[in-house]
Amino acid sequence: MSSQFIVDLFLYQRVIHLQGMTTNQTKQEAKNIASNLSTSTLHRSFYVNPRLLEYYNTQFSEKQVKRIDENFYDYSLGTRFRLNVPVPRPPRRLRYLIQKSFSGDVSGDIGEALFAYFLVHEMQISRFLIGHTRPEKKRGFLSPDFIICASSPNLTSFLQKPVLPLPILGEVKGFTGSIDAGRIYHALLQLRRLILNQSLVGLLFLAMRNEARHGYDAYVVRVES
Repeated sequence: MSSQFIVDLFLYQRVIHLQGMTTNQTKQEAKNIASNLSTSTLHRSFYVNPRLLEYYNTQFSEKQVKRIDENFYDYSLGTRFRLNVPVPRPPRRLRYLIQKSFSGDVSGDIGEALFAYFLVHEMQISRFLIGHTRPEKKRGFLSPDFIICASSPNLTSFLQKPVLPLPILGEVKGFTGSIDAGRIYHALLQLRRLILNQSLVGLLFLAMRNEARHGYDAYVVRVES
């Protein structure tokens, strides 16, 4: 088993401004992001140690998924375990499940752990200044995934402009296949309320498995009021 995997880090070239954007315009913007990710600028590639990623999983990811370092390679290689399939045909309109599906929680946990890794190791932001928010779905309030209480020279250089005021909001979406515009739209909604009310800056972090080289592509989109 390889001890590391590679992440290509991209910056989306347009800043998304939410002020005055209607629901339909926000949905269209999400579609634009999904369609235009290929125009993003490659910042750099970096290697991630899966065992260190496990630490960030335990510290920052919302869902409890044990040993992400062990699950990652089956997941990134697309290895899906086959189930026992009986010889007799199933009843009409029914089908047997042949392969297990990857849990969405695993995808989300890998994305959130990669975001924390990106902030701490690539952007040099102290892990003590990064926190995962508590979901507020029961209260009908869409909250972003992360609050980042500091910036850094590395982050300013990467985003090509300062990030003010603090804190920074972070929303993470992990994908196992093609980018889903609907999930990007939901991410913009999760950032929207706090960004517009407090004129904060949001970072939308899209982590997509790259099947060709068994690694990840990570896209960062800057979102403002």
